[in-house]
Amino acid sequence: MKLKIFCSTFLLLMFNVAMVYAQVDNPCDGSDPDASCPLDTWVFVLAGALVIFAVARLYRKQKS
Repeated sequence: MKLKIFCSTFLLLMFNVAMVYAQVDNPCDGSDPDASCPLDTWVFVLAGALVIFAVARLYRKQKS
């Protein structure tokens, strides 16, 4: 049963990766700064939000 779950999860993830990399045109080629770009352009903001969330969560856990 665990093998079936692992195989189906693996196939689902591989399908998602194939669909993500199947993008033909690149909206972030530098021609239009307001184009819808992938997540990697805002990765620093995402990392900062994650750090703030983790610090707040650990502070609350330590306080209790």
